[in-house]
Amino acid sequence: MKHVLFVLVALFCLLMAGCAPREVRYVVGVSQCSDDEWREQMNKEIRREALFYPGVKIDIRTAKDNNAQQIADIESLIGEGVNLLIVSPNEADAITPVIEKAYNKGIPVVLVDRKIRSDKYTAYVGADNYEIGRQVGSYIAERLQGKGNLVEVAGLKASTSALERHRGLMDALRETPDIKLIASADAAWLRVPAEKAFGDILSKFPDIDMVFAHNDRMAAGAYDAAVKQHREHDMLFVGIDALAGEG
Repeated sequence: MKHVLFVLVALFCLLMAGCAPREVRYVVGVSQCSDDEWREQMNKEIRREALFYPGVKIDIRTAKDNNAQQIADIESLIGEGVNLLIVSPNEADAITPVIEKAYNKGIPVVLVDRKIRSDKYTAYVGADNYEIGRQVGSYIAERLQGKGNLVEVAGLKASTSALERHRGLMDALRETPDIKLIASADAAWLRVPAEKAFGDILSKFPDIDMVFAHNDRMAAGAYDAAVKQHREHDMLFVGIDALAGEG
């Protein structure tokens, strides 16, 4: 997914460099919803790619999981007159209007990783999150042999990636009604909230066979909670996104 994004940025930069004098500066605005290792690496590679195109400026803002901050960031980038806007929306409903505003002003908008509640964007670069959830659901059904208690530790539930992963999971499990989703918690994609949320779930449910976390960071947090209650060997943990050292 990252490589596709970099190709889009590179093509845009090349087009701008070829159509205008080198001294003219073109601004690519980037609005990240959060601040983690994966996004930090993406930011580094966007900046590195831009070095090949003199006159192109990269302006990256990080909302740190805050809708109001991301809206303010995008409003600022619009006011700055960016030529291209790259956005990973924090929550779809909240961020859709400001992205539509940018698009209606003629600014090309590339969505990364997460979507909005509208078709007013230029391109989407990301995984098929529904298919991710569906494949995890199929794996769970096979691993539990069609029967067991499942807990879901979800990403930010108003983000499209979390909604689609949950929907894919549930569709896959329709064929195995004896697998029960006994609890679900929103841990906002983060390890510490996942540890707390799953710790609360452990205190309420003595019989859990498997835990599905929407990313590896939350899977690690859930595992930490199980270790603290000496229950880590009672259940299996499934995470996705393959972060080094986690999951």
